[in-house]
Amino acid sequence: MESMTIFYSLLWQTSSLMLAGLFILPVMVSADEIAPFPNATLNLEFKQQVTSYPVISSAMKKVNGVVTADSDQWLDGSLDRKLYLLPSGRSSDEAYRFFTEQFEKLGVAPVFSCERFSCGASNFWANNVFDIARLYGLDKTQAYFLGEKKINGKTVYYLVYTVRRGDKREYALVDIFTAGKTKVVRSNQVVLTSLPTSSFTLARSEAYKFLLKAFENQTKPLLITVESASAERVSEVDSLSRQLQQFKSLLQSRLREDAIGSSRFRIQWFVGDQEEGLMYWQLLQ
Repeated sequence: MESMTIFYSLLWQTSSLMLAGLFILPVMVSADEIAPFPNATLNLEFKQQVTSYPVISSAMKKVNGVVTADSDQWLDGSLDRKLYLLPSGRSSDEAYRFFTEQFEKLGVAPVFSCERFSCGASNFWANNVFDIARLYGLDKTQAYFLGEKKINGKTVYYLVYTVRRGDKREYALVDIFTAGKTKVVRSNQVVLTSLPTSSFTLARSEAYKFLLKAFENQTKPLLITVESASAERVSEVDSLSRQLQQFKSLLQSRLREDAIGSSRFRIQWFVGDQEEGLMYWQLLQ
């Protein structure tokens, strides 16, 4: 098996995003890349981590008293949601075309779409899928689109649901959902690209240089954490564990060579659950 890599060098093209040892990682795709509907009122907006987000790729229906869909997934990830109240004289159908055309220009691949009665009951979408009561409208005026796009190795879902209510108010909901756990951005964090196997290569790495600067700027001991990329098989876990243990010993020796006494640091490691490996540190008392 090829040696599983852990990331150690900072990407030079993104160095402007680094400040005092903090490496800023993209955590989610934003709905800000989607232009708002002209003169619409933003009724609701939030960005947050969610669990069991419904990715629905079929019409909603009720079977034996249970609201369900023939094709659905309930995923954890990052949600950026915006709900628009359309201006007078503009229709939900116009809003649907407005947003889906933007998705198309962004290279979003269609997964599922429906219009009018083919979507099922609007009540199901409003209350069982989105949990937004004001989206309960006339079945014959609703439209739904779900598309997806791969961004930085993650699947991002683009969704729009539009409807006209009985009181003639018309709404458009736009969701951008990034599936999967989002990277936690920690202070004093660096991304690593390969695991050094000698004291010389370790000393030349950008990650180690930033670690040394951390020791220069304070006197308290540091807890250094090395987190590998994720593993899919038991054999990968075993291999990564051996490599991490070897790296821990190498890092301890190199720090001592640079006059960093063992009382000034502790090192821990574990097999991570992200696509990238990281090294980060925090102050100890």
